[in-house]
Amino acid sequence: GMRKLIIIITLLIVMNLIACSDIRAGENGIIIENAWARPALQGNPSAVYFQMENNLKETDKLVSVTSEVAEFNEIHLSSMVEGTMKMMEQEFVEIKPDQVIEFKPMSYHVMLINLEQDLKLGDRFEISLTFEKSGQKNIIVEVKETE
Repeated sequence: GMRKLIIIITLLIVMNLIACSDIRAGENGIIIENAWARPALQGNPSAVYFQMENNLKETDKLVSVTSEVAEFNEIHLSSMVEGTMKMMEQEFVEIKPDQVIEFKPMSYHVMLINLEQDLKLGDRFEISLTFEKSGQKNIIVEVKETE
């Protein structure tokens, strides 16, 4: 009797741990991966790219970005309009459940405007992304030439 009880309790604890780690993996329901930025000199602009995945059951919106490294931080979308590359500031980026949006060259990106410091290859810095439902997420960005 006793031994069987111990086995059951152990199983319950293990199952509970597995459930907890699952929740932590999908922290806030929005996962940000592979964040990188191009090198640039102080006073110049740079761009931040990353992958954003929504593990929530509902649509969320990236509404703002802040960083210590630049005076202005804006969400932009590059697109071809009649053969010309246009860059439009976005009020927000909507991300649906299970959707993955890639911030990449010629697409969505975060513009760092008027850098307060040089961004050299291998440097790391933090930016904060604020979502309508998930709140604030801080991510570490690595400075690279390309991905």
